[in-house]
Amino acid sequence: MANVVLKKVTKAFGNVVVQKDIDLEIIDGEFIAFVGPSGCGKTTLLRMIAGLEDITSGDLYIDNRRVNDIPPSERSISMVFQSYALYPHLNLKDNMTFGLRLKKTDPKEIEERLDYATSILQLGSQLEKKPKELSGGQQQRVAIGRTLVNRPKVLLFDEPLSNLDASLRVQMRIEISKLHKRLNSTMVYVTHDQVEAMTMADRIVVLEGGRIAQVGTPLELYHYPENRFVAGFIGSPKMNFINAKVVELNNEGVKVQLPNGSALTVQVEHDSLTVGDSVSVGIRPEHIDTSVSEQCNSGEPVTEGLTLSSEIQVLEQLGHETQIYVEATCIESDLIIRYFDVADVALGQQFKFRLPEYRCHLFKKDGTACKRTYQEIGAKK
Repeated sequence: MANVVLKKVTKAFGNVVVQKDIDLEIIDGEFIAFVGPSGCGKTTLLRMIAGLEDITSGDLYIDNRRVNDIPPSERSISMVFQSYALYPHLNLKDNMTFGLRLKKTDPKEIEERLDYATSILQLGSQLEKKPKELSGGQQQRVAIGRTLVNRPKVLLFDEPLSNLDASLRVQMRIEISKLHKRLNSTMVYVTHDQVEAMTMADRIVVLEGGRIAQVGTPLELYHYPENRFVAGFIGSPKMNFINAKVVELNNEGVKVQLPNGSALTVQVEHDSLTVGDSVSVGIRPEHIDTSVSEQCNSGEPVTEGLTLSSEIQVLEQLGHETQIYVEATCIESDLIIRYFDVADVALGQQFKFRLPEYRCHLFKKDGTACKRTYQEIGAKK
């Protein structure tokens, strides 16, 4: 096990800078995930840690040793790639021990390391098989086993589950999480799938345009995004955004006016805000209150938040939930509403819903978030 520290790490290809002043400390034994849109630099960052890409400037430390000029083979790291890269003519045992035999490692030690890896990955009964006889998930376990026999201090994963189908990805997510708990090793995991990052990682690094947009636990990123980019990237379906204008600053938060003239008081700190500022209100699809439709129909009083009614444009019935797309012309915004069940609604129907004030986020014109004052359960501020 080892910590990984990046200090002002920059990567440029000629005049094109793809990573700029990356400062990050990965704690010994931590599982950390890099996520972000295509082209944000997450794989390049991983390859710099692995030694497969040179660092243009800055310093990289693994286990408190500066490794900028140390070759990959001497960094005590192992990497699992998107492609399994198994030798088709070799059985699993030979695939997993090929590197050790190439280094002329003592045969007894090879067997000990192989037994250790196969016991963890439950591959003991498969060692004489060729890769073509295995499923995709089993082949990925072999690729992971090939790294484990090297006893690395840091395990690197570059989108290892991208080639698997949906059910296998879920299974392998669980297996890799269990592996981390058993090994208690430092793991750095690159993925484009935020569900993988949210379910597996201790902390997530969200990258945007070669820079770190935010680092935090999954729930911190979900409940307390530091900017509009992170708010829109984390969560599926993504957060809804509504343009608004600040009309009052008070002890309860910031009162904003929406395009239809109605007002909301968002529970956030209002440092650096002034009346008249253009802002955007954010609310996640699952936080929009759909029970208001039944309350309105029953004549019960509706309190807390803004109640709206809009026509349903698109319905996605997924069984365990329904995603409702409405065109809320009154606030000049299209909204996605997440209903956790089968919704008894139809296209073209007028649908009532409420925007609870305590569930709303507020973003300044430059995209930075106002600090929320409402404490979400299970998430730190």
